[in-house]
Amino acid sequence: MVKNLIIFSLLSFGLIGTIYPSKKENTKLFDYCYSLEKILSRNSIQNNVPLKFEELTGDIAELGVTKTRGLLINKMIDQYKNFKNSLIIKNVPNKVYCYGGYWIEKVKPGTLESILYEKSNNAITEFKVFKDEVKEVLDNINSEYKFLKN
Repeated sequence: MVKNLIIFSLLSFGLIGTIYPSKKENTKLFDYCYSLEKILSRNSIQNNVPLKFEELTGDIAELGVTKTRGLLINKMIDQYKNFKNSLIIKNVPNKVYCYGGYWIEKVKPGTLESILYEKSNNAITEFKVFKDEVKEVLDNINSEYKFLKN
């Protein structure tokens, strides 16, 4: 009896968990990347925009999300898979990542946004350091050229 109740509960939660994102975000069934894109744009607007501009920016974000329809998230996941170069990560379908990302963002809004911000901030910092190193090398070459010219 208890075993059947546990199995029924797991199946019910599983079914509700797979259908909920599509119904909540008004997307096609199992189109989790589009649902994730919608919740990411909505959460980022709610956290970063003053109240008087929230409706306008919400409309603009919704327009952008309806144009991409999850393709942006899919491209990001594909780039991540190519960067990591792991057999396990490459074999997991993008929909699984989108499904997990949706529930992470639903349970704790702003989590993925903070991860993306941190990673992009690290990349920008690396680029600035690289730019400074290149500038230093070019300055050395330029000074040596001026010395040889004199």
